[in-house]
Amino acid sequence: MSVINLIAQDRLKRQQLARKARLAGLAWFGVVVLVAVGWGGAILYVGALSLQTARIEEEMVRLNPTVQALKQVQAQLNALQPTVTTLQNARTETGRARKLLQHLSQHTPAGCYLSAIEFGKRSDPKKPMEVVLRGTADKQETVGELMLRLNQHPDLEKVRLDFSQERTLGETQSAFDFQITAEIKGTAIQTKEEKKDGGQQ
Repeated sequence: MSVINLIAQDRLKRQQLARKARLAGLAWFGVVVLVAVGWGGAILYVGALSLQTARIEEEMVRLNPTVQALKQVQAQLNALQPTVTTLQNARTETGRARKLLQHLSQHTPAGCYLSAIEFGKRSDPKKPMEVVLRGTADKQETVGELMLRLNQHPDLEKVRLDFSQERTLGETQSAFDFQITAEIKGTAIQTKEEKKDGGQQ
């Protein structure tokens, strides 16, 4: 009987070894399959990336003339920018002058005759532009009335009388020559420091 048990035990050991060998073989086969799948996936991924890179390069070659044309247009715009800025400033100043002349045509008091208007005068770039009005009035009060009406204009500030001088026109008549100066709001050129200070407030 003991011989049968040894055979059974030997058979059991062989079966366990065969099972372990099969499991080890399956494990190695699984590892090989996983490695093969990994390599295959990596190769496919690299192939897809290469294809995508080729498409992107092809698209870049196709779009290169458009990019160059855009760069040329941008360079032309940059070259024209000072001219555009000058024209915009001229348009703004012309609009201001037109509004001022319209205001003067409607609000100049009777007996006041303007002989010269100097628009855009500037003694210092950091100070606002000035408008200088020269003329003749029948009396001093008319000059004061003109100054009051200029103060009502929305674009003018700091209206001042530079001089007023009486002139005789005959034995009984006289007139007053005058010069009035006013600053134009918003025309002072700000330095970089002033712009920064103004932006922080």
